[in-house]
Amino acid sequence: MSRQRVTPLAIALAVGIALGSWVGSGRGIVWPWAVSGAIALAGASVARVVCRRDAVSHGLIAVAAVCLGAMWLDLRRHTVTPDDLAAWLGGEPWLVRVRGTALEPPVLRDRAAGSMAVFGHRPPATYFDLRVTALLERDGTTVPVSGTVLVRVGETVAPFRAGDRVEALGMLHPPAPPGNPGELDYRRHARSRGRAGTLSVPRRDLLVIAHARRGALAGAWPRLRHDLRRRAQSWLLSDLPDADRRPRDALLSALLLGRRGPQLDGVGESFRRAGLAHFLAISGLHLGVMAGFVLFLTRLGGRHRRWHGWLVIAVVATYLVVVEVRMPVLRAGIMTMAACLGLAAGRRLRVGGLVSASGIGLLLWRPDELFTPGFQLSYGVVLGLIHLAPLVRARCFGRPDAFAASSAEMVGQWLRTACAAALTAWAVATPISLHHWGVLWPLAAPFSVIVLPLVAAVLAVGYVKMVLAALLPSAALLLAVPLALGADVLLAVVAAMDAVPGSIIHVAHAPAAWSLAAIAWVCMWAVLGGRIWGFWGTRRGRWTIRLAGFALVAWLSWPLLAPQPAALRVDMLAVGDGSCYLLRSGASNVIFDAGSSNLDAGRRLVVPALRRLGLRRIDALVISHPNLDHYSAVLEIVDAFAVTTILVTPQLIRDGESEPAGPVRYLLDELTRRMVPVRSVAAGDRRQYGSCRWTWLHPGRAAVFDEVNDGSMVIRIDVAGRSVLLCGDIQQQAMETLGASALLSAPGAGPAAIDVLELAHHGSHHARAESFVGALEPRVVLQSTGPTRWRRTRDDWDRVLRGAERLVTARDGACRVEIDRDGTLRIDRFRDPPR
Repeated sequence: MSRQRVTPLAIALAVGIALGSWVGSGRGIVWPWAVSGAIALAGASVARVVCRRDAVSHGLIAVAAVCLGAMWLDLRRHTVTPDDLAAWLGGEPWLVRVRGTALEPPVLRDRAAGSMAVFGHRPPATYFDLRVTALLERDGTTVPVSGTVLVRVGETVAPFRAGDRVEALGMLHPPAPPGNPGELDYRRHARSRGRAGTLSVPRRDLLVIAHARRGALAGAWPRLRHDLRRRAQSWLLSDLPDADRRPRDALLSALLLGRRGPQLDGVGESFRRAGLAHFLAISGLHLGVMAGFVLFLTRLGGRHRRWHGWLVIAVVATYLVVVEVRMPVLRAGIMTMAACLGLAAGRRLRVGGLVSASGIGLLLWRPDELFTPGFQLSYGVVLGLIHLAPLVRARCFGRPDAFAASSAEMVGQWLRTACAAALTAWAVATPISLHHWGVLWPLAAPFSVIVLPLVAAVLAVGYVKMVLAALLPSAALLLAVPLALGADVLLAVVAAMDAVPGSIIHVAHAPAAWSLAAIAWVCMWAVLGGRIWGFWGTRRGRWTIRLAGFALVAWLSWPLLAPQPAALRVDMLAVGDGSCYLLRSGASNVIFDAGSSNLDAGRRLVVPALRRLGLRRIDALVISHPNLDHYSAVLEIVDAFAVTTILVTPQLIRDGESEPAGPVRYLLDELTRRMVPVRSVAAGDRRQYGSCRWTWLHPGRAAVFDEVNDGSMVIRIDVAGRSVLLCGDIQQQAMETLGASALLSAPGAGPAAIDVLELAHHGSHHARAESFVGALEPRVVLQSTGPTRWRRTRDDWDRVLRGAERLVTARDGACRVEIDRDGTLRIDRFRDPPR
């Protein structure tokens, strides 16, 4: 397993998996890949044995690895066992009764989140993981299946233990595909955790619990694992000082046990904004500290032995049982145990080859992991530290001095090496983070050097405290104060770093080709830039590397500098039951409504999608009317972007004044606290944004309505000979007051036709709405709605809108309509259109 063979082999396998995903999956592609790989292997054998051409043989083996990766990805995506629950479920929800084993006790969680969570009406729900073994038919027969589901019960349930038998009746929902750019792919997330979906159980009486008998083998492993995890957390957090425990306990649980709960949100945001989030995810650093500490203790009695390596492997394997096992933890464990195989074998094996071999094994197990940021960061950064960090150290800080004469010189040498490692890790991780999140952390490298000793100290003390608390509880008391002090110092340091201006910069999302080119440039700079002979040692060679770097920067910056080709672009985000539209014309950006009945949609859906769409600032944020599903994400947007002004109706301001404890008043007070100006607009007002003329048609300033929805804004936008009509949630009274003829002949409006229409009230169907929309005769209809309303009304609207292009978020995800300067209409859907 030399570095020159295993690492290129791992890279070739990864290239094959990426190539297979790009070409497309299908059973017809398996055999061409298999045949090509077999031919390449045969050619490699001939080149090695007959022709004695090792270089040609290695190249053909790499080609065979590429073919193997593409073939294996296709097989894993399309070949499942007959009893696989995820395959049985398909892509539709089903009403099912299941039987299985609880993998953990039930946990009650609050389902309301976000800035407006205090006004949420969703009660807490009970969650637990269930390993399903059978589906129960109506006649009592069972169908054997295998898979894990997350059970959500809409009420509290009586406590039970991991390993108990559970029968449940509910709707089994498969993981939903992403509906917006920048949204988390829950299908991939569920696949990485081995979940087939979510079983929604409305009432506790639809659960039947059969408690496992004490000593029974069935369910013994889940009970043992849960008990170990519970005890490990009590060993870690016991006897700590009571002052300010919540953030400290959340930090220690995440650092040492991988537990990530709601208590970590504030702490996690500080680490993320400072570019230090990788310290919170259990990774090679955490297990490296553990392995190094174990080796330090074992070698106090003399020279190293082979069993030391096996001891570290056993400790890491036990630790993987105790922590919350997610794919990053598993990757770190595999990499650490692979690195310890050299000690166990008594040979000097190359660490790079062992790490690459662990990557090969992980890709053969789950090839889709290649496309996750965690896998790319883990293996990319580790291989960069192994192969590139020594070159960066020699080029930037000189070669290490193994004969440092004093302690100060030794500390200086360590600091230089640490800076070189941090710089290398930052250079490799930055292109990956730009591709996945569009985020640049310019100060992450120096921050990491400062925080690293603190994190290592907290980890070492925490590990020792857990062991002592299990064996000698009285001795563990001595470590409670040092552990709490170290955690508090770490929190204070990270909070100070988070407050430093420029610690995080949101930029354009980089395409995958750019990220690969940037990583290749980093390798070229490290390997070739330091050479003092040949072409790369000349001035022309050094300028070649610099110009390549300038070209990469220009490539990434071009989308920001290029002019917007469309006269108007409308992006309708998929937020479930709610609305959020982004309208851009020239340099102007306006958001019309920003809310959802899911009050956490602002953080999870809206802000990531707006960043992915390249939004930097907002000229106006328009709230159509005072319904929570139209403004619940406003505060998240205001916190994430520079918002010039908020436009509301006079009716919304009066609503806030009449209800001092209501959500509207809370919103207005928070906007005032953030110093964002709020302006009222009404019928007859006009504004110019870019090349678009906005005309408010409804409501009047003094108008009073029986229903809040009828006070929604109605806005006509005219641009390039086309018109867009935004209707909010108007209902029958507003439709009768306005009338389609009044909308078509609005004062100051352009041509009579309505080309793009927002379907009022998320597509609610009634006779008045049908005649109102039919008279407008739109060419494109936008409907922002959840799946329930969509399924209930789609047939009715299909009959009315036969001649129009209908874009529905529940079906199509986020949708885009562009009006070119010559009036040409173009549409696009985030999800593939229905066949």
